[in-house]
Amino acid sequence: MLYTLLKLIYQAGLWVFFKKFEVRNRHLIPGKGPLLVVSNHPNTFMDPIVTASLLEQPVYFIAKSTVFGGKFQNWMLRQMHLIPINRREDNPEQPISNEEAFAASYQALKKGKTILIFPEGNSFNQRRLRKIKTGTARIALGVEAENQNMLGLRILPVGLNYSAPTRFRSNVFVNFGEPIKVADYARDFERDPQEAVLALTDVVRNRMEKLIIHTPTDEEDELAQQVEVLYKKQIAATAPASAPPHEHDFILSRAIVKSINHFSQTAPARVAALKQRISNYMLQLKRLELHDAVLGKRHHDIIRRSIIGLLLMVLGIPVYLYGLVHNYIPYIIPSKVARAVTKEEEWYAPIMLTTGIFSFPLFYALEVWLVEYLFDIGLPWLFLYALSLPLSGFFTLGYWNSALRTQEHWLLLRLFFKRQHVVDNLRAQRTAIIAELEQARHDYLQQREEPAA
Repeated sequence: MLYTLLKLIYQAGLWVFFKKFEVRNRHLIPGKGPLLVVSNHPNTFMDPIVTASLLEQPVYFIAKSTVFGGKFQNWMLRQMHLIPINRREDNPEQPISNEEAFAASYQALKKGKTILIFPEGNSFNQRRLRKIKTGTARIALGVEAENQNMLGLRILPVGLNYSAPTRFRSNVFVNFGEPIKVADYARDFERDPQEAVLALTDVVRNRMEKLIIHTPTDEEDELAQQVEVLYKKQIAATAPASAPPHEHDFILSRAIVKSINHFSQTAPARVAALKQRISNYMLQLKRLELHDAVLGKRHHDIIRRSIIGLLLMVLGIPVYLYGLVHNYIPYIIPSKVARAVTKEEEWYAPIMLTTGIFSFPLFYALEVWLVEYLFDIGLPWLFLYALSLPLSGFFTLGYWNSALRTQEHWLLLRLFFKRQHVVDNLRAQRTAIIAELEQARHDYLQQREEPAA
């Protein structure tokens, strides 16, 4: 009961928290267990919330034992379907025994239930899959063997891709892979259990890597994100026509990462030189408080957008102030709470989501009660007032973002008229970098075709 209630609440919260919540291969999700769901883990508690919200059946979670404590806390966590597991890094001096967790997992899977596991163990805000542990394969092969390989257990790989894991109104792209039939590895497990566990772990890892943006190092990831900012729109037309529009961004990012990884191995000096040029260009933009998207626009488009943006700002001020007065406190509380509770950015998003789920309804209810108490308006007007609270909140957030873009347009115009040579120099750098990226793309495609010739 508690799990179902929390799931409904968090599903509503996710709809508000993310600007885009996109799912790929939803049809691959089995409607029932026994099922082991394995996912990458870039965003702490947000990851199980996002994944479980997309599964119709109740989900049980493998969690580190350190989150458990007193009797009431343990009862609550078990009501939320958490299964504790000991990790060596949590208690390095204590002997590791997961017999209870394995037994609970076996029991759940035998009953046809679904378990969600994050085989990386820890959560890090990185666009890569780290070394995964063998626990998933051990549980899967062990419980299947106990049931004479007739259980029908499958492993469902999931890739979670966040545009900005810690930011409100960012995007998330959830990528489901083809389920793995555990029984296919039964004979290998009978012959050599350890070798079968390692083989299945490798399969799981390979499937998961294909579902995410996987950058081997922080340096390559930084370069990839810079190239995405500069070049992704330039190659948007190259996305496969058969792919749905919401998958294009993921496909293009993966292509950029693959090409950078290729050149890092075959032409490291070329990559280093390009990285230096892009870094210098981005640093100059940062110092001028500009973004590449604005600099890439034509001059007359900037003038037009600046004028239109200013007019819309003037016209929207009354609604903006209305929304600001009614939404500022519940909006700012989640951010303040997250930063007060932890210094680890990976925890910001789930804490903000959880706090916002309560702060907004409570403040909206208080505001509605105050208006009814002070002005005694009729029910229809009270309903319209209540409806205006979240709508004006979304408008205020959009207005603020639009104001920032308009300010940036005016900054560029001012810079153009006062220091035109600076703008011309930046645009020349941008043109040269894009030309170099275009040449690199041509070379990459040509090198990929050569072996097949």
